[in-house]
Amino acid sequence: MNLITPIAVVALLIGAESAIAPAQAAPQPSSVSGSSSTTMTESPRRSQRLPEVGCTTVNTVISLASPAIARTAGFEYAQIGTSDLSQEIERNAEIVYNANQYARLSSRAPGVIVEVHKDLGDRIKKGEVIATVESMTLGSAKADLLQSSELLALWKANAGREQSLMEKGASTERALLEAQTHLAEAKIAVSRATQQLRNLGLSDEDIARVTEERDTGSLLRITAPFHGTLVERAAVMGEVVDENDMLFAIANTGVMWAMIDLNERDLASVNKDQQVVFRIDGIPNRDFPGRLTWISTQLDKKTRTIKARAELDNGGEMLKAYMFGRATIKAGAGTQAVTVPKSAVQWDGSCNIAFIRTSEDGTTYQPVQLTLGFDTGEHYEVLSGLSVGDTVVSDGSFVLKNELLKDSMGAGCCEVGHLDQ
Repeated sequence: MNLITPIAVVALLIGAESAIAPAQAAPQPSSVSGSSSTTMTESPRRSQRLPEVGCTTVNTVISLASPAIARTAGFEYAQIGTSDLSQEIERNAEIVYNANQYARLSSRAPGVIVEVHKDLGDRIKKGEVIATVESMTLGSAKADLLQSSELLALWKANAGREQSLMEKGASTERALLEAQTHLAEAKIAVSRATQQLRNLGLSDEDIARVTEERDTGSLLRITAPFHGTLVERAAVMGEVVDENDMLFAIANTGVMWAMIDLNERDLASVNKDQQVVFRIDGIPNRDFPGRLTWISTQLDKKTRTIKARAELDNGGEMLKAYMFGRATIKAGAGTQAVTVPKSAVQWDGSCNIAFIRTSEDGTTYQPVQLTLGFDTGEHYEVLSGLSVGDTVVSDGSFVLKNELLKDSMGAGCCEVGHLDQ
């Protein structure tokens, strides 16, 4: 029995590696392709090379002189199975505040800031006072409400009196109509004054208190519209301000947005509600999960990218606005597919092939032509050529490929024959 010596095996491996096509990746560690979960790299490309005229290695069989040759050559095997494929797309992203829980606050009327109650970083409850502004506009609006309310009461009483007199024949219809007209005008004036106070930020309870207490005070309160954190402040006590001056910004930092830059080719795979994981180099070993909530309907004219938005849980408040990082989108639901380890796939000069072990003792192997699909990182998706349950050579497959190219692995090592058509 002729066996390959260790020295011959080393020489054989060196010769085989030099015969591999330049575009063929180095063999990866083999693994059993069973019911595992495989994740595809971003924007997967077809790893199938265009076959040339005829795949010359199919319909052949390689026979080893003994099982010891396979062991000496270091053959390892993988059983073909199905894997759950899911595509991951990684893109640049920037953290911004949740615009649905972010507000820029200003004074509702011109005035002078007389007191600032909150500072940067303070937690604020909904309705809590942030600052107080002394505004003549507020005092004037309250006075208008009190005046129109008095006129309303006066004209209401007058209209009632005219109605009573007319029923007794002591008044005319014209006098009654005039009284009713003034009453309607007074009601409109009260409504106008009430709405003006609402526009200045007063609640219905505040407005009722104005009429009950005859309040004409001019202190206008700036309050928080929701629970949040004071993230910006431009207000200074004693400063004269108007409606256009942004004084504060409040945000709910428990949920942040990641604005993601997608490429055009991503649109075929990315959809709303897909899972997203955001990572930052400055915060290692920490993932921030979320989901995709919006995809823009237009491309940026300069960058040719499409904006997408993900909502991220920021319970620990480690995410800060305007941080940069990478967002990984789990695009599409995983699908079951037949996969083969990359190390089992060889390029023989005209097509992709793998070697099926056709005997239990490992002495016979049949090369088969493969049609490959997605490159998953460590595996290829197999569109044709292999079936679930096939056993292929993973580590050492290039040795068999080299034998096909040379027609010999050494005297008495193996034989290459053709299958009957």
